[in-house]
Amino acid sequence: MFTDIVNTLVDFVWGWGIPTGTGNDIPLVVILLLGVGLYLTVWLGFIQFRRLGHGFAVTSGKYDDPDEPGDVPHFQALTTALSATVGIGNIAGVALAIHYGGPGALVWMWVTAVLGMATKFSEVTLAQQYRDEELAGEGDSPGWLGTVSGGPMYYIEKGLGSNWTWMAVLFATLLMITSFLTGNANQANTVADTMGNYSAFFGLSVFTMKVVVAAVVAAIIAVVIIGGVTRIGRVTSIIAPVMAAIYVLGGLTILGLHASEVPGAIGRVFTEAFNPQSGVAGTGAGIFMLTMIYGVQRGLFSNEAGQGSAPVAHSAAKTDEPVSEGVVALLEPFIDT
Repeated sequence: MFTDIVNTLVDFVWGWGIPTGTGNDIPLVVILLLGVGLYLTVWLGFIQFRRLGHGFAVTSGKYDDPDEPGDVPHFQALTTALSATVGIGNIAGVALAIHYGGPGALVWMWVTAVLGMATKFSEVTLAQQYRDEELAGEGDSPGWLGTVSGGPMYYIEKGLGSNWTWMAVLFATLLMITSFLTGNANQANTVADTMGNYSAFFGLSVFTMKVVVAAVVAAIIAVVIIGGVTRIGRVTSIIAPVMAAIYVLGGLTILGLHASEVPGAIGRVFTEAFNPQSGVAGTGAGIFMLTMIYGVQRGLFSNEAGQGSAPVAHSAAKTDEPVSEGVVALLEPFIDT
């Protein structure tokens, strides 16, 4: 039943498209997300290239000021957002993109990432500009809850006006659902499913093993998130870099073991981006459309550019200059995808 519900939602979101005459329509969501990314890239003067170096400088703490409003340093805001995307999207996402769209799908994942850098910059800058700030000791919230809050729901209402409050509420509701399904549910299910394969080793049934794993994962997460955004930032600033390092070292090890095949593989990635061959369903131009669609789809899943989740995390950053957090955020798709 749950699978049927998810498939119905997938068909609804990805089913609206523009016919191409190839048997594979271009989904409207692809056009909108890439179109916005391209528009912002041009309008902002290719910000993702001009300010990439400055983004790394800000993230390093070079410009940190503990007296500025916010709850976490730039680096912790970045790792909080990255902790939700480094992993499932990069491993399972890439594997699925190649499985269904062929090696060329990787190029379209990279295109999505480059354009997504401009999108991330824009949505996070807006989140900083229109966030709610509460000085420490003021208001009714206990200190551990943080002193700032922000995200697309805030800049929709404040930036577009009270007539758009309904959209802000709708977005907040949908983002809450999305945070459970595309992030937590995928990751928790992967852990439980993998550990279920070792149930016999622990003398447990598969179901019992999954329940135990679920309880342990939930307990660990509870200890972190109950501490509020400041504890989340401290934990992710340790875990996310280690996680990324293990991922990169693992990938480099595999590449090293198959070094003689790397040049040919890279060649296939680029040639099949525009002229897909084996392992892809369809013929002619239809193959190209399928390759592009899967690459873009998995790329968006990998870095979440335009999804609206990252601005919530970045809005907690200690800064009084919205753009300074925007240049930090544009690093995400670069690192991630």
